[in-house]
Amino acid sequence: MTQDLPTLPIGTQDFEGLRLEKEVYVDKTMYLPMLRKAGRIVFCSRPRRFGKTLTVTTLDAFYSGRKDLFLGLAAEKYMDSPGFATRPVIHLDMNRVAGSGDIGLLTKRIQIMLESNAARHDVKLEGVDCYSNFFSLMQNVSQPPTKKAVLLIDEYDAPVISLVQRGELLRDDRLVQETRETMRNLYSQIKSAEKSLELAFITAVTKFSRMGVFSTLNNLVDISLRPEFAAFMGLTQEELERYFSHHVRKTARERGVGESELLGQIREYYHGFSFDGKTRLYNPFSTLSFFGEGEFDDFWMESGSNAIVRNFLKDKTLTVDQFQDIEVNRQFARSPGEIGATPPHGFLYQAGYLTLRAKGGALYGLDYPNLEVRSAISTLFLENLIPAWDDVGKDGRELGRCLAAGDVPGMVGVLRRLLAGIAHDDHADADRPPRGGSLDRGIRAAAGPGLADETLRRLSAELARRIRRAKGESFYVSILYAGLWMAGAQVASERHGNLGRLDLEVRHGGLLYVIEAKMAADARGGAKAARAGMGQIRGRGYGQAEKDPILVALAIGRKERNVVACLFEKDGRLMAVDGQGRPSLANMDIREKTPKPKS
Repeated sequence: MTQDLPTLPIGTQDFEGLRLEKEVYVDKTMYLPMLRKAGRIVFCSRPRRFGKTLTVTTLDAFYSGRKDLFLGLAAEKYMDSPGFATRPVIHLDMNRVAGSGDIGLLTKRIQIMLESNAARHDVKLEGVDCYSNFFSLMQNVSQPPTKKAVLLIDEYDAPVISLVQRGELLRDDRLVQETRETMRNLYSQIKSAEKSLELAFITAVTKFSRMGVFSTLNNLVDISLRPEFAAFMGLTQEELERYFSHHVRKTARERGVGESELLGQIREYYHGFSFDGKTRLYNPFSTLSFFGEGEFDDFWMESGSNAIVRNFLKDKTLTVDQFQDIEVNRQFARSPGEIGATPPHGFLYQAGYLTLRAKGGALYGLDYPNLEVRSAISTLFLENLIPAWDDVGKDGRELGRCLAAGDVPGMVGVLRRLLAGIAHDDHADADRPPRGGSLDRGIRAAAGPGLADETLRRLSAELARRIRRAKGESFYVSILYAGLWMAGAQVASERHGNLGRLDLEVRHGGLLYVIEAKMAADARGGAKAARAGMGQIRGRGYGQAEKDPILVALAIGRKERNVVACLFEKDGRLMAVDGQGRPSLANMDIREKTPKPKS
């Protein structure tokens, strides 16, 4: 019965409240003693909604000696050991001072937070400003050598990141720099008071500000990528099945599927985050929200502001599929760079939209962790490319319904609306070839100085034409890819077969779509391009290993910058989609010959 199920801690960030309310707690307390062994000043970054605040409040209770809250947990035995001692805890939650808007208000809020900690330990602050008072607080609450203080700073970068989310980096870089300088001056006091500290534990969503704000802490230990802390936050497969077995059983029964099938669906949608490249984790907030709602949704995206990503995407023509399996080294994974200088994949990695995949040695791959994140980022990319599109979510849901119903004309209608909304400049970027001079230099370098000018001109023109054609087709396929992911489908691009590469393979609602896109000069050439696409699908056997695939050939007019023709084969019938999006029987001769396999 529902009332007998353990209470889900959805959104619960306070350890004491969670334990007193007897909500489900996934025991991570075995990691608490390990932090001091890692170093004296320890840093850990994790995406938002991954349990950073819960971890900090757990550490507060741990060092405050709240043994009643740890009954039955891994840390209980350690708290009874001779090596454990309670410590005075200084707890600074930087989310409470974020969004101040000016430096005077920021320093005032920091001062109030310091005074609250001083009152907690019945000490006085003896400084003249928030910086000297921070130093005074750390010194006065500690009782060396046996009672050194524990300093906990939750989301140290929140004051800077909140400004970036509001677009201040674009409008007023001075305010961002002043805020960063204020936080740097505050955190520099940690080094001065280090002898008064047993442990300083600092969390963050990103590393954008780490080098700028923490430049004075040369002994900072970053455990973000360490294998022994890979499962410190987030849910492992074993933890999901152990702690939430009742909810798995109930949800499977309500959805009319077996437990193993449900676990597979949850894994596909919310699993895949990794902080060492090997250990894969579930997003805890999204997974628990799914159990609470009983339906799959993009809970992570809806749970917080995505303004920082939206602001970053402005004035950029980026596509979802260009951020798959990007190779980076360990140094980049550790320090991807500052917010204004890191490349796009570094930005998305720090924002939590890309995660690590081990590739061997010191190399990693960056990729989307799961279906939820890919769907969320697809929506953000499309909102950026199509600012006039009033309701991306509504069209995404309609596209999902069309895919689940096998409604190809309806699908094409949504895709047409999608492409029609793309700004002119983004279309132009897709059509624009490299400058002739760069092509000429590349051809001369390859062919040598004896190349005749006329031959060079012809080669350069032909190469530019081919690049423009490939670039344009790739751009449109990327937009279709993002739209289909946004609809909740599973999409694979450039799927390799023994005779070639398929543009898009789409799975949704138990149906498989095989989609090939071809460029046409204009609408008049659309039918011919669609026939060529369908001939390629058939001739190269795309989807033939699957049962009852729906074959779709789309023609995109370069002049119209939209779908101008469509052929699709469903249930053994070849159909066309006319200009009004209506299906009709297609009595066309598909003449594309089967290409010979390469030797």
